[in-house]
Amino acid sequence: MLCAQFSTAQNLFCVDSIAFEGNHRSKASALLRDLNIAEGTCFAQDSLKAVLEVAEQRLFNTQLFNQVIADTQTVNGRNTVRFNLKERFPIFPKPNLEFADRNFNVWWTEQNRKLNRLNVGLTLLHNNVNGMREVLGVGAQVGYTQKFLLSYEKPFVDRKKQHGFGASVQYLQNLELSYQTEANKLRFIRFERQPALQLFEGALWYTYRPQFSTKHIFKTTLQQYRIHDSIANRYNPDYLGEGRKQATVLGLEYRMEWNKVDNWNYPLSGQRFIGIATYQQMLNGKGMPSMHLQYDWYKNPYPHWYVSAIGRARWALNQTVPYIFQRNLGYDYDVLRGYEYFVMDGSLFGLARLNVKRTLIHKNIKLPIRYFQVIPIRIYAKAFGDAGYTYQKEPGNNSLNNKFLYSYGIGLDIVTLYDIKIRLEYTINRQGLRDLYIHKSGE
Repeated sequence: MLCAQFSTAQNLFCVDSIAFEGNHRSKASALLRDLNIAEGTCFAQDSLKAVLEVAEQRLFNTQLFNQVIADTQTVNGRNTVRFNLKERFPIFPKPNLEFADRNFNVWWTEQNRKLNRLNVGLTLLHNNVNGMREVLGVGAQVGYTQKFLLSYEKPFVDRKKQHGFGASVQYLQNLELSYQTEANKLRFIRFERQPALQLFEGALWYTYRPQFSTKHIFKTTLQQYRIHDSIANRYNPDYLGEGRKQATVLGLEYRMEWNKVDNWNYPLSGQRFIGIATYQQMLNGKGMPSMHLQYDWYKNPYPHWYVSAIGRARWALNQTVPYIFQRNLGYDYDVLRGYEYFVMDGSLFGLARLNVKRTLIHKNIKLPIRYFQVIPIRIYAKAFGDAGYTYQKEPGNNSLNNKFLYSYGIGLDIVTLYDIKIRLEYTINRQGLRDLYIHKSGE
């Protein structure tokens, strides 16, 4: 960082101009929106380094750059803050090789690594249309689930860059689906000639971002489900409720995000809160209001050491809803570590996670390739513990429901280019089951 000249009277550094280098596609006006500095602002000498570090992290969190470096320069008494940027490739062809099952371990162990339970597809994501951070996505997938997706999001449409909108449509179908939960395991049925499930979904949303760390999303959805006759008539008449073979569901959702973490992809310090209120109305059926809350806390108490606590909860006001809407623990990110082979359906759950981590490797590999000039490699060792509870009004033979569960273990987190994350975790749960689990997502 170049030596800057400060006001001797007030010991201040006042920003006269801001310059960007390496933003071949990204427009400066779109980047200035997320900065914590502006032309004319002044900072104390002893706080300037911290201010620039925050600015670097904010630009990195736009997910437009692989590397951001800030410095200052003073020429003829004018102070300039400069940002050297290494842009990501804006049009990212994302090959999809996904497991039809909920996680790698279920596919590897319980489904015996069957290739017909893999999804292969390609999603083309343009993360920076016109240099103004619009996101355009087109995707197609074959395999266990056939899917087509089209989406577009414009983060801001006004001068203050606070209001935005988005839209998406998708269609998917499966020859096989999980029609029931028994003993906390999903039961599957497969049909060879007709799809077991068909789903069309359309969505529109409006975003309001009054501050850098606060975002509000108002979303409306239309979903149309159709299932195989045998599922409604024989295997589980409650799948869509009351023996329905098809259903139309209207949804309204409000989502509030308050995000004060350092790195949105893999946080190590700061706090984050997410609240989601949802109301789904099945035509000629029941209304299904629900609430989902999440709070994350991250701390860097000593160099190379990190601690975190994560809490999540979901509450569905209507306790008697069709089977497809009863998902609780065991799906997506709401997984109690050590219970990857199980699901706990119901109307309420709580989940808590504690982690202690230490940096093992923190380095950047430089290559003479545009858009891949810097490949970050981060590896963290960790110890962790989880606890959770799910309530189901009529649990049947699902013995893990309505019971306090916990687990603990050790693991490695690997973080690298383009937000790729891999978690290796050896976990022991309350029932004494122990195994090595592999995940390709964050916590």
